[in-house]
Amino acid sequence: MTTRYALYVIPEDGTALARLGEDWLSTLPADLTAEARVYGFHATLKAPFRLAPGQTEEQLRAACATLASQSAAIDEAPPVLARLHGFYALRPGQDSAAIQALAAEAVRRLDSFRAALNAGELAKRLAAPLSPRQRDLLEHWGYPYVFDEYRFHMTLTRRLDEAEAPMAEALLRPLVAEAEAEPLRIASICLMRQHDGSVFTLLQRFTLEGSCASSV
Repeated sequence: MTTRYALYVIPEDGTALARLGEDWLSTLPADLTAEARVYGFHATLKAPFRLAPGQTEEQLRAACATLASQSAAIDEAPPVLARLHGFYALRPGQDSAAIQALAAEAVRRLDSFRAALNAGELAKRLAAPLSPRQRDLLEHWGYPYVFDEYRFHMTLTRRLDEAEAPMAEALLRPLVAEAEAEPLRIASICLMRQHDGSVFTLLQRFTLEGSCASSV
């Protein structure tokens, strides 16, 4: 059995983003969301990885708890609907140094838990058109979109061609309107687990308890 873990931001209960997450899959046509359905409505902080030899799930939980205890909640401007590399997602309305810092810290602190990419995983990553910088990040950190290449986003569709995009956007605009009117708040991080390619499920939500609040 292959088990993978990831660190996500999942919307806080009671927020417009959480309501969007509840309605998203049932509102959009299944063929637009098939891949995103496996990962759920989220933003990635640490991309999926297998545990390195000698590391345990409990140790990973403890590391996530420590990260959360030393990281502050983040408040940002409302998110906006954007098209990124062909797929639609919600993104922060403006660049956020606080979000970038949280994601970078997650990558660094959890890297010792990450098993090296196997041949299949590496081939999948290299199949994408990567810049020299992204290839370097892939080699050293197991994922090409970290640090200066990281973009916080919450995926809503698969990659769409130019003929499909207008229809998808027309469906999405009313769906995301409430979320686009509410400030983005990140108050917790979520450790996720996946078995054998099934959907990712929540293992534990960790409240961000750092004393230095971040706000842009």
